[in-house]
Amino acid sequence: MVLNVKRICSTDDTGDLETCGGVVVKPFRYQVAGHTAFCMLPNGHLLKPCDERELYFYQLMPEALIPISPACCSTIQGDWSEFSSKPCTLCLEECEENVVIPRATQSPTTQKKRKMSRNFLVLNDLTRDFVRPCVLDLKLGTRQHGDGASAAKAASQIEKCFKTTSARMGIRLCGMYLSLPSGDILTKDKYAGRLLTDEMLTEDIRRFFSSSADSISIVLEKVQKITKTLQSMDGIRLFGSSILVVVEGDTSRSPKAEVRIVDFANATFPGFLEDQLYTGPDEGSLKGLSVLEGILKSC
Repeated sequence: MVLNVKRICSTDDTGDLETCGGVVVKPFRYQVAGHTAFCMLPNGHLLKPCDERELYFYQLMPEALIPISPACCSTIQGDWSEFSSKPCTLCLEECEENVVIPRATQSPTTQKKRKMSRNFLVLNDLTRDFVRPCVLDLKLGTRQHGDGASAAKAASQIEKCFKTTSARMGIRLCGMYLSLPSGDILTKDKYAGRLLTDEMLTEDIRRFFSSSADSISIVLEKVQKITKTLQSMDGIRLFGSSILVVVEGDTSRSPKAEVRIVDFANATFPGFLEDQLYTGPDEGSLKGLSVLEGILKSC
C-alpha cells in the first residue's frame, strides 16, 4: 500500500491544525509518557516516532508477544512520500488515502520537551473505543537500559532504578491521565513518578481505579495473562518497556479495559539482531507484574 502524504507548516490561532487537503493528523491527547510526540490518525491509529530498533522488534516479534502488545500495522518512512505497509490485518479499518503531516502539532513549550520525528510506526490506538479513557503507564522491570547503552547512560538508568520504586517493586509510574467523575482531569508525569515511595505508588494506582472499580477484575485477568505469557518465554528481556493500562472513565458505560506491553526500543529476545543472549524468564518484569497484581487484588 502506498499513501500520499503531504505536509503543512503551522497551526492556527486556536491550536487546531490547518489543512491543505487530505486528512490532518492531530496531537494524541492521551499520551502520558515518551520523549517524542505521538500523532493521531482519524481511523484509530497512532503515529509513533520510529526508533529503528523498535521497528525491527515489531517485525521479528515472537508470536507469543503479539496478543499482549499494540498492533504495529505499518510504517511511514522517508520524506513523507511513501507509506510502506503490509495489509492491516490486525485492525478493522484501513489507513486513510491522504494524510497531512504537520511540522508542528503542539505548543512550542511541549515541542521542546518532545521533538518531532520524521519516521513513524503506525500503531493501533488502544484508547479508540473508550468514551473517556483513563491511561496509566507503568515502567516495567528492575532494569531499564539496553545492552547497547553507553556506560554513562547505563549508569544513569541504574541509579534511577535504584533510587525509585523500580528496584523495589519492579514498576514505576511513568505517566497517568485520570478523568474524574467531576469532570476534572488528574495527570502525573515521569518526574512525579520518580519521587514516589512504594506506599505512594500503591495509593496512586488505587486512586486510578477509584472511579472505575468495575474494571479492576478485567485488568487483573489481563495482567495475569501477560504474566503467564512472560513466564513461558525463555530469554526475553523487556528492558525499558512499560505496561499500559486503559480503562473507561465514563461511569454510565459498561466497564472495559485494555492492558498491553509497550515500548520495545531496548527489549530483546534470543536471536534478535546480534544481541546478548539471556536465559530464563524476565524476572524483573515478572516482579513488577506480581506487585501490580497484588495491588489490584487489594483495591
